Amino acid sequence: MGFKSRARKRRSESSSAKGKGSEGKDEEYEGTLRCDIKGCENWADKGVGGRKMAYDRATDVWGTSGISRKVRKISLCKPCYRTWKKEKKGEPKEWE
Repeated sequence: MGFKSRARKRRSESSSAKGKGSEGKDEEYEGTLRCDIKGCENWADKGVGGRKMAYDRATDVWGTSGISRKVRKISLCKPCYRTWKKEKKGEPKEWE
């Protein structure tokens, strides 16, 4: 038995002894940062897969009218970032 498996075993034993398990707690994630794409109501916090991206890179996909505010770096939720990634998939890298 290795170090990690012993640590996992002890962690599960200690949490069950204290009664601190995830016993049916399905709480809605309440973030602090909204996605900057118009029409998107998702959270763009890093804890739920959000990213920050340069304004110019995002305008290639959504245009200037598709972004809600003009700042240096916009916040993207995970689904919007994946959309951007799929749109830019076939294009060459910017630095090459």
